Amino acid sequence: MTTTDSTGEPGYNCSYLADQHAGQLSRLRTLERVFDPLSQAFFAQLDLAGKSTILDLGAGAGSLAGWLAKRYPEATVTATDIDTRFLTDIPGIQVLTHDARTDNFPAASFDVVHVRALLCHLCEREDILTRVATWVRPGGWLVIEDVSLQPSLRTEHPLFLKVAQAGITLLKRSIGSDMLWADTLPSRLHDLGLSNVGHRTLEGRIGDNSPADTFWAATTAQAGPALLEQGLLTQNELDAMVSLRADPKFTDTALTLVSAWGQVPYLDRKA
Repeated sequence: MTTTDSTGEPGYNCSYLADQHAGQLSRLRTLERVFDPLSQAFFAQLDLAGKSTILDLGAGAGSLAGWLAKRYPEATVTATDIDTRFLTDIPGIQVLTHDARTDNFPAASFDVVHVRALLCHLCEREDILTRVATWVRPGGWLVIEDVSLQPSLRTEHPLFLKVAQAGITLLKRSIGSDMLWADTLPSRLHDLGLSNVGHRTLEGRIGDNSPADTFWAATTAQAGPALLEQGLLTQNELDAMVSLRADPKFTDTALTLVSAWGQVPYLDRKA
């Protein structure tokens, strides 16, 4: 399995998590089941004008974009991704092929920009975050949501710790991911000069048959060949982790879902 692009540089779109992988749509659906309630909770508290413009950057399989189109039927919902194969049959949205690393939108294009489970996987995340903030109109909202694997590094179970460390290492090597970056999101939005910054977190556990457990298992299974190829784990260790997760006596915290938001300040009319 190829985990890097032809230049030898890490990259999501050529990795074991890319959309062309046979199991990717199913894995993305498990991510949606974990994250959608958290994402929807933010929009539930937001009073948007009827004809607002909303950008869902890196929309994945499109569940949230479709939900936004239903919640705000008069809004223009634009869903982008570098690979839009899973977005083509969702009613009420505009679909655009877009690479967040290199492609821009004009300043102040949207009332809300939402980015989920994307920036942690892009080496250019800091530059992208700064640019994305400029796409939001004054008074509009920037919503960044991502996954932190910090909880898995605190486990007292040696096998789970080894698997977690191997997964974080593989993500960094093959994609350039920073799976602890999400913990810094509120402070980064403050640093961008946004106002009314807030955040919400949701703990995800494994071994409890929850949506987070299913997402973790699907991602680990999809990473299996790459973990073996790079010598980060053995087949015996992968098999042992499957057995551990199935043990009714085992459950542990594996990840944190972080949702953070901030409002672009209105222009100072006195200036």
